[in-house]
This record gives sequence, structure tokens and C-alpha cells, in this order.
Amino acid sequence: MLGAPFREFVTCATLHGVQDTSPVQVDDERPALWVGHVVLATHDVPASFGFYRDLGLRPVHEPRATDPIAELEMRGGTHFVLVLDADARTDGRSAPFDLMADDLDSFHDSLEGRGVEVTPIARGGHASFTFRDPDGWIVTVNDSHVTGTV
Repeated sequence: MLGAPFREFVTCATLHGVQDTSPVQVDDERPALWVGHVVLATHDVPASFGFYRDLGLRPVHEPRATDPIAELEMRGGTHFVLVLDADARTDGRSAPFDLMADDLDSFHDSLEGRGVEVTPIARGGHASFTFRDPDGWIVTVNDSHVTGTV
């Protein structure tokens, strides 16, 4: 069954010149699939890279001033890819994704303290707020509502 807690994988190993394949059963409660890449157009790759790095994303590919792309890693291994697009219509548009934070109030306060434009936290259902990134994208941040092991 797909997505079951126990998944079977076939491994191939060579030991003392003898190659063998054998099934390995892994106790893994995580979902079988995840998002690989989230892509966002930007007018200034280095500025956007610095902004999202300072939010807590881990650098994968740090851009030089002339690079048209940069990558950061989000929790779970998803790569956040910033792509240069001088003609992108970004200001005031909703980003094509949303984010989650373990401590929404603390994250909100830290953005506000850095001078980032944020909305008040809306409570009810999933608590959330929005902020504007350097390109003017409106990004929604929700409280964490993960179930199970991630």
C-alpha cells in the first residue's frame, strides 16, 4: 500500500566483490511525497536571497551579483528558488505559496521589529498574517498545523 508506515525499498550493495540486492523495510511515518521546489520571480536576486535567508531559510546556492537564480532550503528539504524576472508583476500580488511557522506570534513580532510590513494576526481556523517581501509579493504565514511526523 502506498504511503503506509512501512515502505519497502530495494538496495544494491557490493561487499568483497559480491553484489547483492535485497529489500529493506523502513519504519517511516512521513508522507511518501513532498514539494521539491517553490519558485518565485524577483527583480533583485541578491536582495530577495538576503531577505529570505534572514527569515531562516538555509542557503543552497548563494548568488553572485549577476546570477539570475538563487536557492534556499526550507524545512523538509523543499528548495525555494528565486529567479530573476525584471518584467515580473509582483507588487501587491499574492505569492503562489504560503508559509508555516511554529511560533506565529514570535515570527510576526520579529518581522515587525525589522521594519517588514505585516498585517495583524487573524485568529480563527488557522491563525495567519501576511507580509510584503522586497519585491512587494504578499506572503501569507500560517501557524503550524502539521499532523504526524514531518
